[in-house]
Amino acid sequence: MRRFAALLLLLPLVAGCSSSGSKKIVIQPAKMYRLAGFQPAGSITPGRPTTVAFTVNQPSGSPLTAYRTGAGPHTGIHLIIVSDDLSTIIHRHPPMQPGGRFRQQVVFPAPGRYRVIVDVYPKQQRPLPNFQLFKDVQVRGVPRPQPLGSYHAVQHIGGFTFTAPRRPNVRAIQATLMTVHVTDAAGKPARFVPWYGALAHAIFFHVGTLDYFHTHVCASGASGCTSLIAGARVTGRSSAPGKLTIGILLPTAGTWKLFLQSKPNGKLVTVPYVLKAR
Repeated sequence: MRRFAALLLLLPLVAGCSSSGSKKIVIQPAKMYRLAGFQPAGSITPGRPTTVAFTVNQPSGSPLTAYRTGAGPHTGIHLIIVSDDLSTIIHRHPPMQPGGRFRQQVVFPAPGRYRVIVDVYPKQQRPLPNFQLFKDVQVRGVPRPQPLGSYHAVQHIGGFTFTAPRRPNVRAIQATLMTVHVTDAAGKPARFVPWYGALAHAIFFHVGTLDYFHTHVCASGASGCTSLIAGARVTGRSSAPGKLTIGILLPTAGTWKLFLQSKPNGKLVTVPYVLKAR
């Protein structure tokens, strides 16, 4: 269900005639969904609360106000912000305000460029169930890019141990399942508290291009958790405490960074994985 480019709703081409009678094709600009009234409009101060605000305008120019609701993660707006060096991710689901406006206060931790992804789940699921709109913002100061790092199967973060496969086999446009086991400081399997409609969120970015893909891990029997691209589909599940089976479905080959976000025992934890897709 994820797309890594903005959705274009192309209208029929308009044919016109010149004064000489010879025919020529006049191509009108593609009409599309757009981010309107985006804030902040200027540069941003690092480390201070900043309000990110926008409206999603339809091809007609009117605000989109009908968004999908209900159980599961595929609803409303997903606001995801990532730094250019992929060292920082911010993930929120702001509620819609009157008139289709969205506002969310965030803190950009360091100078540099950040990409803002607005992942939209409209109530009308045609022609696509969801689409993304993008905006780059600049945080003032001298950037100090952080190294990407490498893949680590075992990680200790936030008082928990995350144990993943030693060598994940990931191929572009092929569904792959990667199981991660999560234990607390006592070595007991963690219990996952739902967060934004899912037990875990797997958010992927392509290194360099910042292409984006996002899947979810849901409880067994839950609906609305399947992601698809190019005819392939994948569903992440959690069938037991301490076990997350992540669905991986990447659109292109190359190096990707996965941010695995979950709430083991009620504590929000983000675990990074650097993956190579062939």
